[in-house]
Amino acid sequence: QALRERGDEALVWETHDAPADEIPDVVSDMTEAVLMAQEHLTDALVLPDSAPRDLADLDTAPEATAWANTAWRGLRALAAYARAKGAGATGSFWEWCAGGPEEGWPATTKKLAMRESETVANNEKYRRAREFAIDPRVDASGVQYMEAHLKVSEGGGDLAPRIYFHDGTGGSTGKVHVGFVGLHRLVPNTKS
Repeated sequence: QALRERGDEALVWETHDAPADEIPDVVSDMTEAVLMAQEHLTDALVLPDSAPRDLADLDTAPEATAWANTAWRGLRALAAYARAKGAGATGSFWEWCAGGPEEGWPATTKKLAMRESETVANNEKYRRAREFAIDPRVDASGVQYMEAHLKVSEGGGDLAPRIYFHDGTGGSTGKVHVGFVGLHRLVPNTKS
């Protein structure tokens, strides 16, 4: 308040610490997006330490900040969906997003895939690349094949970030489980 009264409002952001429970609107890189999800979204989202992969490559790319904030928006959308399901919403993540909620994610094939192609699903190499750690309450083996993913970037080639997830909102956890956050090259398909 004193800075504002002195006309030094620009300095407020340099001295202001957000309350610990306040969810930030922006992040600086993909590593921070993951950390913020692990800190602020745990009521609705499970993002284990095994999910982020090779984030240093994403954090140092020219598109790092844009990708990170898009990913952060996607992670918040997944959490908002889980909360909505807990409050009685019906349908899949795609259907929920297509309904136009403010916290949603674009329900377009360029930004969201709920399934992989049959070629990917039926190819052992590609399928195994999509097997990620998951809460044993979802799968006793602790591993789940995940097809649904957010396409953080349409372009970017092998670097294009992807977020693979499992919708566990109808199960024992009532949460969305993120199995992978990382480079597209780590989850190859017939086009990559």
